[in-house]
Parts: sequence; C-alpha cells; structure tokens
Amino acid sequence: MSEMSSIMGPIFWLIIFFAALALAAVAERLFYFHRVNINSGDFLRGLSALLRSGAYDEALHEARRLPGPMARVVESVLPHNRLERAELREIAMEAAELEVYRIERNIRTLVACAVAMPLLGILGTLLTLVRFYEQPGVIDGSAALPAVAATVQQALLLSATGVALAIPTYLFYTYLSARARKIVNNVERAGLECVHIICDLREAAAASEPKQPRACCCTAREPEENSDPA
Repeated sequence: MSEMSSIMGPIFWLIIFFAALALAAVAERLFYFHRVNINSGDFLRGLSALLRSGAYDEALHEARRLPGPMARVVESVLPHNRLERAELREIAMEAAELEVYRIERNIRTLVACAVAMPLLGILGTLLTLVRFYEQPGVIDGSAALPAVAATVQQALLLSATGVALAIPTYLFYTYLSARARKIVNNVERAGLECVHIICDLREAAAASEPKQPRACCCTAREPEENSDPA
C-alpha cells in the first residue's frame, strides 16, 4: 500500500478518501434500512383492525412503539382523527415529506463520490504526464526507458483506481435509491390509508345513526267552537 501510494502521489489519497466516504455512507444507509424495516402489509392490516374496533389509543401506542418513518407518519395522523378528510390528508403528506429527507440522507453522497473518483484519476494521470514531459531531455527522446515506464504505470494506476472504485459506488447508489423510493411509497401509502380508514369509519358511523323524527310545525289547529249563550 505504501509503495503504491508513493508511486501514484497525493491524488491517490484523495481517491481513497472519497472511497472511504462512500463506504461509510453505504454502511450507514444499510444499517438504517435494516433498522426501520417492517412489513408494511402486516402493519396496515393491524392498523385497520385496531381502527375499525375503535381502539385509537391502542393504535397510537402501536405506532409509537414501532420504529421507522411509516409508524411516525401514522402517529402524526391519529391524534387529529376528528378533522376533515382534506385536513387529515394534508397532515399525512406533510409528515411523509419530512420523512423523505431522513430516508434519502447520504445517498446523494454516493453520486458525488462516484463522479469525483474517476475524475481525480484522470486528473492524476494528466498531472503525472505533464510533470514527466516537463523534465529536461524528455521531448528530444533522451529519457531513459525505465523512467518512461514508471510514469506510464503511475498514470494508468491512478485512472484505473478511480474507475475501479467508482463502479461499485454507483451500483450501491442505484440499489439504495431504489430501496429508498420503495420506503417513501410505503410511507405515503400508510399515511393515506390511515386517513381513509378514519374518515370512512366516521362517515359510516354517521350514516348508521337513526334519524330523529321531525315535528311538524304546520299542523292546523282545529278552531275552537264558541258556545252560544243560553
């Protein structure tokens, strides 16, 4: 490692720095996705069963107990269960938008690293060749063959290192981005499903209430008969 770094110069350490940054971002996102991973289907079915039975407090407790953005969005909706459908929907969407940043955090760092590493490799290659051709005796062909071979090796190793590290970085970016989009969709679905369940149950309960008979106020009174004096 030390021999390779001495051959390729400081650009090599910049490439290694971005590679370490990408590795840290991948490890952090994988741990986060594993920690918040819950079965969305089972969660929604359990939530629906609790809400249909009227156990709002138990549903809120269950949402607070579970980790992850899906449970937090449901937790933000349940305390406002008496609001109208449009207002509840707005609360759910705002809560989901706040969770998007947490879900996609550090993923864009992988794009920056995947772009920076090959560009740094190309820059190192160009700087190495420029420094080599600035030496006296190179242009007129008097440079020794071992010096030319070492310069070409250094230039090629820098470019190869940057490209080789950028490929898995970009692949991890595509994988984590797809997984983040799936989680965002599940979060939005959970929030809207909670809103629809609450409002549908409330509307069904209102429709099933017996209507009170309305008293008719326009019933004609019978005229009182005046008794004639004897």
